[in-house]
Amino acid sequence: MKKNKQLLVAALGLFLASCGAGGGAKKTPGGVDFVVHKSGSGAQLKLGDTVLLNIIQSLNDSVLVESRKMAGGPVPFVISKSVNKYDLMDGLAMLKEGDSATFSIPIDSLPEPHPPFGKKGDKLNVTFIVVGKYASAEQKAKDEKIIKEYLDKNKLKATPTAEGVYVSVSEEGTGVQPKAGDTVYVHYTGKLLDGKVFDSSLDSTLRPGMKLEPIKFPIGRGFVIKGWDAGIAALKKGSKATLIIPSTLAYGLQGSPPAIPGNSVLTFDVQLIDVKAGAPEAPAAPTALQPGK
Repeated sequence: MKKNKQLLVAALGLFLASCGAGGGAKKTPGGVDFVVHKSGSGAQLKLGDTVLLNIIQSLNDSVLVESRKMAGGPVPFVISKSVNKYDLMDGLAMLKEGDSATFSIPIDSLPEPHPPFGKKGDKLNVTFIVVGKYASAEQKAKDEKIIKEYLDKNKLKATPTAEGVYVSVSEEGTGVQPKAGDTVYVHYTGKLLDGKVFDSSLDSTLRPGMKLEPIKFPIGRGFVIKGWDAGIAALKKGSKATLIIPSTLAYGLQGSPPAIPGNSVLTFDVQLIDVKAGAPEAPAAPTALQPGK
């Protein structure tokens, strides 16, 4: 799946181009022919936006790649500045939400080496359908609403961390609370909000052939999703709790296919088995603005 997504991104980086109006044959700033099938009425895209695209790539009339079948939904892509003739990101920045267009590129016009699946005279046609834009602030607000509805429905009392992870402690531990750099040992069961279990350190059917043992990792070092760093750091050794983690602190827009869809709020039933003290974080290297520090 990861390889397939990389192929889609590679196609985007090579062939992105755009339009803003509907209908008729046009040319991109770099000279690529395209036809607009539909002109959307959504917001104008711009550099830095994360845009959600459905992509159909074909050679002449034969479909080669269809993102919805490969990735299970729209493909996220960050609009950046064009760096060469065939990286037409500035064209994508001219599109709006809801736009749909097909770009036709003669194989002969592509830089060497030419794609192995084409021959002289063939055309590579790429259709881009702009589903929308992703905004982390909007998603955070959606997650917050979903989490509150989940807590109410399940009659859970939970305390949010500063980062936004909701922690519902069912059994308070009496040991130390981990700090950045400490190594923690945690048993866990991860679920979607509908109760479907996607991973567990306690279930051999989910981990065939693997030992059932706590996961261990240093707190605050980015070895796990941000929601875990924040949620586990809020517990004392010996505690049992449920962490409700917004998608923005979990697997985000892309999710973790096939088990975790994009933009999924997750719950983890956890037990903090042990905490081992870690070395203190190294001081920052001296800079020209901080002599002697």
